[in-house]
Amino acid sequence: MRKSKLLTSLTALVFLTASTVSWSADIVVLNFDPPGVGFNDPTPVDPVGGNTATTLGEQRLNVFAFAAQEWGSKLQSDQPIFLAALFQPLFCTPTQAVLGSAGPTSVFANFAGLPLADTWYVGALADSLTGIDLDPGFVDMVARFNGDIGVNPDCLIGQSWYNGLDNNNNPANEIDLLSVVMHEFAHGLGFLELVSEGTGEFFLGLPDTYVVNMYDVTAAKSWLDMDAAERLASQVNSGNLVWTGPSVTADAPFILGPRPSVIALNPAGVAGSYEAQQASYGPLLRTNGGTTGKMVVVEDGVGVGSDGCEPIQNNVKGKIAVIDRGACAFAQKTFYAQIAGAKGVIIANNQPAGLPPMGGADDPFFRIPSVGISNADGAILKEAAMANSEAKLILDTDIQAGMQDGFVRLYAPNPVAPGSSKSHFDTSATPNLLMEPFINDDLAPAVFLDLTPNVFEDIGWILQ
Repeated sequence: MRKSKLLTSLTALVFLTASTVSWSADIVVLNFDPPGVGFNDPTPVDPVGGNTATTLGEQRLNVFAFAAQEWGSKLQSDQPIFLAALFQPLFCTPTQAVLGSAGPTSVFANFAGLPLADTWYVGALADSLTGIDLDPGFVDMVARFNGDIGVNPDCLIGQSWYNGLDNNNNPANEIDLLSVVMHEFAHGLGFLELVSEGTGEFFLGLPDTYVVNMYDVTAAKSWLDMDAAERLASQVNSGNLVWTGPSVTADAPFILGPRPSVIALNPAGVAGSYEAQQASYGPLLRTNGGTTGKMVVVEDGVGVGSDGCEPIQNNVKGKIAVIDRGACAFAQKTFYAQIAGAKGVIIANNQPAGLPPMGGADDPFFRIPSVGISNADGAILKEAAMANSEAKLILDTDIQAGMQDGFVRLYAPNPVAPGSSKSHFDTSATPNLLMEPFINDDLAPAVFLDLTPNVFEDIGWILQ
């Protein structure tokens, strides 16, 4: 029998408990904030989105209690799950911030009742499966959330937390606290792996229940069968690190939508579907018909390459403009393509792996679709464009977004994103999922409609 402490034990000050039904998990939220701040902030506020509390601290506590009840209603356990919660200043600048973080305090292996030998289970899951509080007197999870947001004028200027309970029905300048809390609770309950990002070694020599489900389609190997060096290479194999758990794999076809794609129609040597990233601005891609036209590599007459950051000099009217990433914003490139008469835009990544993010504020001006493709695919399509190849920008119903070789992708950017790589679904998933590394504004009203609970079933939780 093995036990390992991950975080320091804490002493609770105040607690809330989620109401439960038979067999549901009782998640107890422990308020560790000092008087007058965080969960104890007495600042008067108006009720919002079903949250009837009238002080800032009480509203925050209500969000946590609501999330605890939601998670508790989905998971079975006859052992209370104790969560230490703090609302305190975290990293924040005028434009960037850590919203929150959470994780288990202990992991356990080789206890009676744990199905897999020589495998780490997070504390809450281990307690559930054994029917015993394996770490009495200690909390099972710790969660920290950024108390500077909406309070410190130099933290995310113009942004604040939305404390409503109505599932992401927040104004554009407010961050849905409930979505972030639901996300972080999931990490504490086991949606994470414990492999060292620096060495590729298992934690104290043993894999964990999350790692059991990780597989690299390029290497054709499970992470259980890899050595440390292979795991280091796999953790940055973007698009090819996947989750093979049976519950996620079975339900993914019913959850994930068609993949944004560029379909090259000719010549025969390049014809096929190329994965794309839909821009956050402009019209959405369609499943029927799509946008079809001849591809043409833009010439802006400035510098080396085809970055499209200045007015386009060659004829792109009625065609699909192919542009290199770099030197200016994605939306600026689309702007010049649209005013030159292009009917669509393809932006080829200038990074060696992955798709360009294609971010930018939406604006009614944009009337043509824009997508980003990988560096390698960009080279192929630019060469095809020189040969008057036609292409279609479309949602490809034959391929599901966020999947590779029949499995759902995990987030594996290159370079590693500390604390985010591997322990999230990939950002290519459509619709967006709760457990992507970034909280999106278009999450489903009920996050349990996505693949999150399937991961919990795959790692050993019994679901309600």
